[in-house]
Amino acid sequence: MPIRFALMEDVLDEANPKRLPACLRVVYARTGPVRASTGSDLTVLQTGDCRLFAAPLALAGPGECWSFEVSPATGPVDGSSEEQARLIFATTLDRDADQPFLLRADRVDFPPGAVTPRHGHKGPGIRRLIEGRLLAEIGDDVFRLDAGDAWFEAGPDPVVGRTLAPHSAFVRVMVLCPSLFGEPTFIPWSPEDAIKPRGTDRTLFFETKVSLQSSRRNSRPSAAGSLLTTG
Repeated sequence: MPIRFALMEDVLDEANPKRLPACLRVVYARTGPVRASTGSDLTVLQTGDCRLFAAPLALAGPGECWSFEVSPATGPVDGSSEEQARLIFATTLDRDADQPFLLRADRVDFPPGAVTPRHGHKGPGIRRLIEGRLLAEIGDDVFRLDAGDAWFEAGPDPVVGRTLAPHSAFVRVMVLCPSLFGEPTFIPWSPEDAIKPRGTDRTLFFETKVSLQSSRRNSRPSAAGSLLTTG
């Protein structure tokens, strides 16, 4: 069975918590505070915080959160009618949902004038632009990304990112092979690209090996807030 990989958005209400079923879910607080309750535990996320949850979750507060959800692909990729109201992007990954995988969440910042060398990645990921503006080349396509825009990179396609604002940043969640724990995913497209500066700053929220069969047991992040130098 393949994996469904989706990005959801919730603008929260303090008085009416958003109640979500159990799911392997990366929650990024676009604006905080966001109060995330699993019933027995309460986590308060401030703006820019990112955490991993697996149990049923209640989200409340004046904030807005983006949730990257990973689940078995047992139904339509756009989900139920309730999920469709929250959906920003969804796709199906050709990966066995019964096998463990690596879940990595990070933030990528572009200083003024930054341009990445042409590159690919060793696995797929969903990105969403937090602030700024990017000109993105992905394969044969070129398009502009404004704050709030989301996109998917499968990994093998060549990519170039160019900031069009004084500062741009996106949050990224990747589903990877477990062997890539602590390893780079960045693949320079040519020897010339390999010697070019990366041009971006990356901050790791966490990376952890997980299984959809036992996500509750394995859902504790292995790292938080450290610099990601692996790519």
